[in-house]
Amino acid sequence: MDFERAFKFPTDDPDWIKKVVIGAILSIIPIVNFISFGYALELLKNIIDSKEELPEWSEFGGKFVKGLVAFIIMFIYMLIPSIIWAVFGGLSILTMFTGSDEAIVGGIVGLGIVGLITFLVTLIIGFIIPMAYANYIAYDDFGAAFRFSEIFEKIKDNFSDYCILYLIVIVTSAIVIFIASVIPILGLIIAIFVDFYFYLVYAYIMGKIY
Repeated sequence: MDFERAFKFPTDDPDWIKKVVIGAILSIIPIVNFISFGYALELLKNIIDSKEELPEWSEFGGKFVKGLVAFIIMFIYMLIPSIIWAVFGGLSILTMFTGSDEAIVGGIVGLGIVGLITFLVTLIIGFIIPMAYANYIAYDDFGAAFRFSEIFEKIKDNFSDYCILYLIVIVTSAIVIFIASVIPILGLIIAIFVDFYFYLVYAYIMGKIY
């Protein structure tokens, strides 16, 4: 994987600034931001099909549907850590309210353990979701996002590059948050555009890995 190429790729398009600006603006509007997510997924599809080009900003309805479906996929995957936290975290909280000092200490310890387990499960599922998106968009089939044998096989075949992608997502997300929090107003504006640009980079890398 040529990661340097991935970060430069969006600038190959002569209209890349306009396309990034449109995507960034749409990405900050609730519900409408599904369109910008769908745009990134269309780029992912292009790369999978060996078409190294940014999509045009057209057919907004189709982009919205793709983004919405991807959100539903993520929601379903994230039900697992949510259920773990709700059930076992809830039991720990109930234990704390039984009144005894031992119960309070036990509840706090239990809550910490459940929180750690939930965090780890969330990281693991978050690791799987990008490949689930790729499988969905490659087949244009919602069910493909849950073909676990295919998804795990793809991850296994490209494990090192896939791990690097996951680290890139974490690091670049931290950079965007840092920019937004350190520089008042202007930092937030810059972060919005940089964040969408990085989405295009992620899509390129994911498409190449797939």
